[in-house]
Formats: sequence, structure tokens, C-alpha cells
Amino acid sequence: MIFLKSFIKNRFTAFHFFYRYLGIRVFFVLGLSLLVGFLDGLGLTMFLPLLKIADGGSDVIGDGLGKLGMLVEWLNDLGIELTLFTVLCFMLLFFTLKGVASFYSTYYKVAVRQYFVREMRLKLLTHLSNYSYKHFVSSDAGRIQNALTGEVGRVATAYTNYFGTLQSLVMVMVYMVFAFMVDWRFALLICAGGLLTDLVFRRIYTVTKKLSSNVTRLGNTYQRLMIQFVQNFKYLKATGTSGDYAKKMKFIVKDIESNNLRMSVLGIRISAIREPMLIGIVCMVIMVQVYALKGSLSAVLVSLLFFYRSLASLTAMQTNYNNFLSVSASLDNISTFESELKEGREADGISELSGFENGIQLKDIDFSYEDISVLRSIHLDIRKNTTVAFVGESGSGKTTLVNVITGLLPVSRGQVLVDDMPLSELKLQSYQKHIGYITQEAVIFNDTIFNNVTFWEEDTPENRDKFWRVLKQASIDGFVDQLPEKADSLLGHGGLNLSGGQRQRISIARELYKEADILILDEATSALDSQTEREIQENIELLQGQYTLLIVAHRLSTIKHADTIVLMENGTIKATGDFDQLVASNSQFKAMVELQTFENE
Repeated sequence: MIFLKSFIKNRFTAFHFFYRYLGIRVFFVLGLSLLVGFLDGLGLTMFLPLLKIADGGSDVIGDGLGKLGMLVEWLNDLGIELTLFTVLCFMLLFFTLKGVASFYSTYYKVAVRQYFVREMRLKLLTHLSNYSYKHFVSSDAGRIQNALTGEVGRVATAYTNYFGTLQSLVMVMVYMVFAFMVDWRFALLICAGGLLTDLVFRRIYTVTKKLSSNVTRLGNTYQRLMIQFVQNFKYLKATGTSGDYAKKMKFIVKDIESNNLRMSVLGIRISAIREPMLIGIVCMVIMVQVYALKGSLSAVLVSLLFFYRSLASLTAMQTNYNNFLSVSASLDNISTFESELKEGREADGISELSGFENGIQLKDIDFSYEDISVLRSIHLDIRKNTTVAFVGESGSGKTTLVNVITGLLPVSRGQVLVDDMPLSELKLQSYQKHIGYITQEAVIFNDTIFNNVTFWEEDTPENRDKFWRVLKQASIDGFVDQLPEKADSLLGHGGLNLSGGQRQRISIARELYKEADILILDEATSALDSQTEREIQENIELLQGQYTLLIVAHRLSTIKHADTIVLMENGTIKATGDFDQLVASNSQFKAMVELQTFENE
């Protein structure tokens, strides 16, 4: 059969995909389907004795049931007389047991589906959380979002249709076994008819699979564009280009829905021709049996029941398989995505960093990105509770160096030592738990102020006290106290309800609540007005000596009191010293100070 050839050749990988998540549960699903088919077959065998009784037969034997006649003979041997009452009782018993087995089979299948979706989401989220930053920055954000949202739903649909296909295949096999035991010649005729139905579906399978691949590809593109639409909404609105951008997205939406419509039409065609084709094959086989083979119609009635059930299961199998193909590309997409996440897994050590005690040392480190040298021969010693500022022209490597210090980027050569222990030997999260990170665009979650600062810790009296304490340290307590909902006020998307300075203070409060040892400020005040910058700078100066502060600075006035200033140029450290030392000894730094002083006058 073309169906079986396609299924075995192309879908074994799908079975392996599901088996990785479900293990032996897949065999329980199929085993319950086998039980349902077996009980249904036993119930159907009772129809011939029932027909003989209806024709006035007084002695019911297994004639006409082929090898299944042993069931009637076995009952006779047990002393059970097959009267109308006993035959009906057996029919009721078998179909009742089938109903019970069918209920638990469907229930278990649904439960396994929920388990599968949950496990798939959890595993993907775990892999994503362990994904290295270096790989992440070069990944397609739209594809990641689409894989974790839309594609997971499509894979769940693929699961339903795939196991619906296998279940129908099991039922076909059970019914055909019963059919061959009753009348093998009649069974062969039905098999020939079944092969004809498969020819009808061949073209549909091919087209559906191609359309499924198109939907997955377009879905990735749509998610990428949507992310950029949300991120750049302010710019698009201010420049009057939001309509043009939306028009670009509308074309993608139309393509997606066009492909979905075509797949739906193919599914409708299968459903529409399913029953007429089924009845046509049965009629054709009966004609051949009665007129060509001169067989008795009454002798094939039970066989006909099996064949009708088997053909119904066959067409259901083909329908489920076509539905599976309509979302099968999502399986390939998720498998590839999962493999990429595993391959891009962050390198991790085995030692825990329980506390940050001494400092960080960078010994002759280099960092390259795709064969492009970014940092070269970096030597630096950062002592605990000192303030180190990084300055230099754009592209000099300041932020990259900080990313190396935080463990976001692995060095190409040299060593990063944390408390004299190589960073490569540490569990990164145990080290990064000691780091607080404040960027130019402060990270604000669309949630309450309390949850933003505490990072969704339990709302207890102790945590509330700690919350207000860090707000006071960040000089934002007065503002929060004046809000109607106070700590429970919602901040909106990206902190829409806050000014730039307030967002920065909320970010600082979060890192203070975390009790980080190392605070990193990556041009945290460069986008603020002078007054707000001065206020936040005063807050930062209050933290000096209590935390290890690493400051990437554009405005040199904000780092006058830093213990060490690192001047960078073209990925190398050009000079180090405090503010006065660099002004006196380095002409480049002095020129930068004079230029900014002139600009501010």
C-alpha cells in the first residue's frame, strides 16, 4: 500500500520523536486500541448465530464462521446453549466490555497527550534557559517564539492525528485477522478494494505535506515580524510607518491562511468521499462474491460486518494520516529547534560559588566572534567592593568585556578567575546569582512594582519590609508610596507608566533586593536628563564600597569617583587609573574629558 510505504518510510522518525517524550506509554495507547478491536470482533461474531436463530435454526454450530467457529464450539463444550437469549447476552457483554475499554483507551490517550505537551514545553524551556547567550544573539527570535507557542500546539495536534492513525491501523489489522478467519477469499477481495482507496489519497498526501512546510516557514516569519512590531512600536507610530509595516505582515497572514484553507479543503474532500467510496467497495465485492464466485450472500454477512469495520478504520486511518501530514512540518521544526538548543547549550562547570569573597581576575583573555577578533590580550584585576569604570569610543569592546566578566560570552583564550577559581569550572548560575545588571533600557516586567522588585517572591511581611527598604536605598520609595495601589501598582508594558529615571531606580531596587555582590551598570544613565542622571549618580555613589560596581560609561562626569577607570580602544586596554591620573597621564582620555566639558557648557 502506498499509505504504508509512506508511513513506514517517512514517519518512523515521528514515532521516535513521540517515544522520546512518552516512552512505553505509546505502547499502552496501542494496546488499549487492540483490546477495543478484539472485543468488538468478538461481539460481531455473535451476529451469525443470531441470524441462524432468526431463520428458525434450532442447532447453532460454528458453520459459516470459518476458524472463528471454535468460539461457538467452545461455548457448546462449556454446556452453554446458544439460544436467542444467550446470544444477545454475549453480544451485550462483549460490546459493554468494548465500551468500557474504549472509554479508558480514549481517556488514557487524552491524559498521555496532556503529559506529552507538558513535557515538551518543560524540556524546551529548560533547553532555552541553558542556551548560551552567544548562540542566542545570532538566533531568529521569531522562530524561537513560534516554536515555543504556535509550533507546540501544532505538534500536539500532530500527536493526536498520529496516534489516531496508529489506532486505526491496529483496528484494521484486528478486523482483517477476524475477516480472514471467517472467509479468506472474501477478505482478499476487500484488501484489493482497500488498495484502490489508497491510490486516491496519494496526491493529497504530497500536497498536504508541502502546504504544512509552508505554514511552518511563514509562521516563523510572522512571529519575527510581530516581535519587531511590538519592540519598535513607538518608532513606527512616530514616523507614520506602522501602516506600511502592518501591510507587510498582512501579506504573511494571507499566505498562512491561504495554505491553511487549502489543507482544510483537502481534509474536507477526504471526509466527503470517505463513505461513498467505502460503500462502493463493499457493493463491488458483494457483486463479485455472489455473481462471479457463486457464493451465498448469507455466508458472507458476518464477514461483511468485519470488512465494513476494517474499511471504515482504513479510511479513518488515511484521514488521520492526512491531518497528521498537515502539521508534520512542525515536528521537524521542533526536532531541529530542540537539537539546536542542545548543541548551543551553555558550557558549565561543576563547582558551586557559595559567596563572592575576593575579586575577579582577567588573565590574557581574547574573545572572537565568528573569526572576528573583538577583545585582545586583556589583563585586569577587579577587587571586591571597588568601582571599576569602562570608557572608550563606541565599538571599543566595553560591553563585550563586561559580557565576558558576567560569563555570558566564553573567552577564546586566557582565563577569567572568580575568587581564584577559573570561571569555566564554576556552575555559571551559582556565579551569576551574585550579579545585578542594569542597562540603558531598564528591564521592567508588565506586572506590579512588588513583583518587579522581588522577582515574584512570596508576599510575606518579611519580604514587604525588605521591599520597602531597598526602595528607600534606590530613592524611589516616596514615588511608590504616593501611588493609589502603592506596591501593587501595575507598571505596564516596558514600564510605560514610569519615567526613565523611575525605571532605572526600580531596576536598581531589584538588584539590591536580590542582594547581588556585583552591580553592573551598562550606560545606565546615558539616556536620562541631567537632573535625573545626577540623582541616580548620587544613589550609585552611596553604593560604592558596599558592592563591586562595574560601570560602562559614556558620560565621564558620572565616573569621577571610580576607583579604577579602564580606557579601551579597538578591543584592548589602552590605560588604567583613577580619574585624575588618566587626565594627567593620557592625552586621549584628557581630550575626551575636555570635549564633554565643552559640550556641557
